[in-house]
Amino acid sequence: MDENIYQIAEQIVQLHQKAYEVYLPLVEDVCSRIVSEDELSHLLDYLLDFACDEKILGLYKRVCRKYLDVYPGCIRDYFEAYREMWGEEDTYGENC
Repeated sequence: MDENIYQIAEQIVQLHQKAYEVYLPLVEDVCSRIVSEDELSHLLDYLLDFACDEKILGLYKRVCRKYLDVYPGCIRDYFEAYREMWGEEDTYGENC
């Protein structure tokens, strides 16, 4: 039983690493230009699914910081979605 749990945990770590490798270039692209709110929302939706991982959360925060002044309502919504999904209790300014 312990070996199965270890294998599952290792698969989750590998999945998060793969997600980071896939999303990093997308985040860099989105942060290098101004995108539409729809494009931003799509990326944040995908990142939110993996935001329990510290590296993916870093990408999520990077996108939030970049677009806070451009689409403040959208970023606030995604901050709230993060808090609801992952139970984060910090204040708005400390997370995004």
